[in-house]
Amino acid sequence: MVIDHNTVLLTDELERQLMRQAIEEQFRPRPLRALGKLLSKMVQSVRSPAQRHSGETANA
Repeated sequence: MVIDHNTVLLTDELERQLMRQAIEEQFRPRPLRALGKLLSKMVQSVRSPAQRHSGETANA
């Protein structure tokens, strides 16, 4: 019976590399994603008062 220990070592090394990449990606700046969130918040803030105003006239 032959046991190939290299497979386990490669798997561990691959796992280390993937974890390292994931940690690096976590802290990488994402300007387009930030811009999208900003635009989304701006649209929500513009829609919010309009929805409240239309609700007030509907109740009156």
